[in-house]
Amino acid sequence: MRPLAMITQYLPEFNLFHLLVVCIAFALGGFVKGISAFGLPTIAVPIIVFFMSLPAAVAIMTLPMVITNFVQMIVSGHIKTSIARHWRLLLGLFIGLPIGVFMLSTVDTKYLLIAVGSFLILISGLEYFGVSFSFLGSHERISGPTVGLAAGIIGGITTLFGTLPVFFFIALGLEKEKFIAAVSVMLFGGSIFLLLSLQSMNFLKPTEIAYSLIGLGPLFAGMWAGTKVRHLIDQKTFKKIVLGLVCLIGFIMIYRANT
Repeated sequence: MRPLAMITQYLPEFNLFHLLVVCIAFALGGFVKGISAFGLPTIAVPIIVFFMSLPAAVAIMTLPMVITNFVQMIVSGHIKTSIARHWRLLLGLFIGLPIGVFMLSTVDTKYLLIAVGSFLILISGLEYFGVSFSFLGSHERISGPTVGLAAGIIGGITTLFGTLPVFFFIALGLEKEKFIAAVSVMLFGGSIFLLLSLQSMNFLKPTEIAYSLIGLGPLFAGMWAGTKVRHLIDQKTFKKIVLGLVCLIGFIMIYRANT
């Protein structure tokens, strides 16, 4: 019996068109992640949501996020250094994620998404045009866990828990490779907690897991291509790309809130 026939036999809800959508979304999201170390759910979730529900899209993204972030964290290195410096942010993130997952099933999140999206567009624009937020670094003991908690709540609802920490790392002025390491550690830890939170709320279904596992091939191909591109760009260009992605995330959040 062919593999796809076996899958459809045991998973009646499995749909080849949905699988194609997931593979395309994963390939594009993987390419962006390869360049910037983040952005997989930013690109992939909106594409999937056009054809499937938001809870299904969140569930499909979670397992690939764990696997890809683990690989990227190991490759980037600086793991102990990143944890030692950013443990307060990570703690806030881990507390916020279960809260966000609970809100995903119980709360109308429209206005939260609009507010956060508008905020991201504003701060990425200000940073791009030279308004520095480096003062966050001098108050890192307070700003770190605050950013982490807010990011966790947002991430439990949307899977986009990396957005605020990414901006925070930019404000700290981390150079490209340390930035990649800090983001990778943060995303891996956060994706583990998101996976556990979703499982506790019974969001993870066998069909979504099947889409996730089959989509890993296109995802890693996209990451490989994106990583090649990242090695060809300088620090200034890298920062512009990251800020552009943060701004894009803001617009996506506003769009999602109105759909």
